[in-house]
Amino acid sequence: MHISEDRISHIAHRILDRLWKDDIADFPDETRSLNAIKDAISDFFSVAEEIDQAVRKKLASYSQAKVPGSREWEILYQKFYAEETAKRKW
Repeated sequence: MHISEDRISHIAHRILDRLWKDDIADFPDETRSLNAIKDAISDFFSVAEEIDQAVRKKLASYSQAKVPGSREWEILYQKFYAEETAKRKW
């Protein structure tokens, strides 16, 4: 899943605001903190995309093609996604 820079920025600002409003954290350098949150969000979606690609490749390699969106495909997708996630200790 690709997520735009604007969306990442919006999410990062919401996280930063919530952390500050709930008095969970203080930020001596708000810009640096915001950039760290943005980097974490970008990394998360990057890894999720890699896992998705690996799972789809695995499903496509089956000799008997599975129809995307079918119940069988969805079950296998979830199973393989969990396996790939566990491999990466994510």
